[in-house]
Amino acid sequence: MHLGDSIFIFVLALVLFGPKRLPEIARQIGKLMAEFRRASNEFKMQMDEELRAMEQQERQKQMSEAAAQSTATATAETPQLTIMPPSTGEQVSRIPPPEEAAAIAAATPLEEPVNRPAPAPEPSSPSEHSTQETEQATTSHG
Repeated sequence: MHLGDSIFIFVLALVLFGPKRLPEIARQIGKLMAEFRRASNEFKMQMDEELRAMEQQERQKQMSEAAAQSTATATAETPQLTIMPPSTGEQVSRIPPPEEAAAIAAATPLEEPVNRPAPAPEPSSPSEHSTQETEQATTSHG
C-alpha cells in the first residue's frame, strides 16, 4: 500500500466511526493483526517441522538402506571361513567336501599305534657314573 491509500483509509474510518471510537477500533484492529500474525507464524512453524520430520525420515531411510546394502555387499564379498585340522605334512591333491571326508574316515580303519622301545635309563648323577667306570676298569684289569 502506498501512503495515499493509507491516508484515504484513515479519513474514511474517521468519517464512518467518529473521533471517539477510532482509537478503540484501532486497538481492536491491532490485536486482530497480532493474533493473525501469531496464527500464521504457528502455521509456518508447523509446516517447517513437518518438512524437517519428512526430510529426517527420508535421510534415515536412505541411511538404513545404505547400511543394509553395505552389509549385504560385505557379506557377499567375505568368503566363508572353515577351520581345518592341523596338517600332517603329507601333500593332498584336493580337499574333499565335509560329507565325502566323513565317509572316507568311516571307511578306513584306525591305524595301530607303533610301539617304540623305551629309551635307556640315564645315570642319575655324575659321581655314581664315575664310580661305576672305576669299578669296571679295576675288575677288567685285574
